[in-house]
Amino acid sequence: MIKNIKAALARVSRAGLDVLQAGPRSTQGTSVNYMSVNTLDPSRLASAFAAADQGYITEQATLFELIEEQDPHIFSELAKRRRSVTGLGWQLTPPEDANQSEIDRTKELDDILRKIPRFEDAQYDLTDAIGKGLAPLQIDWQTGSTWYPKGLLFVPQRMFRIDRETGKLMYLKNSMPEPLREWGWVVHEHRAKSGYIESSALFRVLGWTYAYKAYNIRDMQRFLEMYGLPLRLGKYPAGIGDKQRDQLLKAVRNIGNDGAGVVPGNMTIDFIQAMKAGTVDDFLNATTYWERKQSMAILGGTLTSQADGKTSTNALGAIHDKVRREIMLHDVRQIAPTMNGQIVKPVALINGMFPENRLPVFEYQTEETVDQGKMVDVLDKAAGMGMQIDVDYAHKIMQIPKADKGATLLVSSGKAAAKPGPSDAALVRLAALAKGAAPDITSAYAAQLAALCAPHEQDLIQQIGAIVAEAGDFDEALAGIEALTANNPKWAEDMALGMAAADLAGRADVGAE
Repeated sequence: MIKNIKAALARVSRAGLDVLQAGPRSTQGTSVNYMSVNTLDPSRLASAFAAADQGYITEQATLFELIEEQDPHIFSELAKRRRSVTGLGWQLTPPEDANQSEIDRTKELDDILRKIPRFEDAQYDLTDAIGKGLAPLQIDWQTGSTWYPKGLLFVPQRMFRIDRETGKLMYLKNSMPEPLREWGWVVHEHRAKSGYIESSALFRVLGWTYAYKAYNIRDMQRFLEMYGLPLRLGKYPAGIGDKQRDQLLKAVRNIGNDGAGVVPGNMTIDFIQAMKAGTVDDFLNATTYWERKQSMAILGGTLTSQADGKTSTNALGAIHDKVRREIMLHDVRQIAPTMNGQIVKPVALINGMFPENRLPVFEYQTEETVDQGKMVDVLDKAAGMGMQIDVDYAHKIMQIPKADKGATLLVSSGKAAAKPGPSDAALVRLAALAKGAAPDITSAYAAQLAALCAPHEQDLIQQIGAIVAEAGDFDEALAGIEALTANNPKWAEDMALGMAAADLAGRADVGAE
């Protein structure tokens, strides 16, 4: 094992990892024209997408960033989807058939990961790829006896290019592409649809909805600016010069802002009251239409953003929750390999903790919360029927972690000091019924006796099944069953003890009266 670990360590080079490839933020180009997206139109989108298909993703990434920032609806819906992943717990599972040494080193690696500063925020940054296709994080390594990421630093997607031949991401340093340094980056690629990574982003769909919605919003703004305002009409006599006509036009325009103006005596300004017949509802309906399409693209439905009391029924809500869970599981299945291959693996190999073929597994806890009270009842009845249930499975399905070695165990307040045998344990449960004031003592004892006798009944059923399987016809099977006797001393003993406990409980009950 030690030889394998050293061999794995020898294959990992730490050269250059103590220096950030992208450098500090002050050296990165972060200038963006924030007003440019206000005039976004389909032709500009198509041009950006065509350039991205050739690997030049800067313009596309910039548009994606500005759309998310300037469209509150897209931001809100996308944040819901991203938080559904980062809100999950996670665990590091030892490799299959792990020995004690591997279990101990898995716990050590788990501690290293949990101590990474803002590790949960870094996972949220990775989910930025859900909308934009990819999310690059630069690893800032802490050097020393143990190497670990002291920071996972997000770098905007617009600062990269995709190599057309290899499909690999290249960092643009002074506008010149260079390969990403091995073990120096975490790059999560997330596909909302099939295709190359530059064309599979969710924002490739959302970009069109934003452009079309922007038309309606701009038209609505122009409508609201003019709605209800009187028409200002300037009149001038025939034969007036262009200069004087321009002065009148300027006065007409300024009177709307300043409320005052000066014109020659031979000119007039008339105010014509506008008919307030227009409505803004058409613009709002068009905007709502595109926002519903955006919600469907991001979350698979519209109920979380639409609570009008008409369509938000419980049945539709349950269906929508199911769809959202399917989307969450889809996202987790894409993010988990990135966590394993680009965070767990580098830390483990650089520190020589594991060989490459025996790495622990990073897993998100996606199990739904169970009703533990009902599950306890199910497990107890199943065990009483003779089902062989693995204790580890019971811990997992109950979502209660197994106690570590040497830990103080929780003990039931009604548990006896001595450990009873199987039959005695059943009698203890029967006797416990006698101490309580059970409203229906007959039903309670019948249920406990049924559980006590279940293993013996199961054995008898198996014997009957064997007779039927071996019989040549119905008469032979019937004769074999009639000849079968329940000659089981242990069963008779359990029945006798159970009846005795019931008899004693009944006498005690009568005596108490």
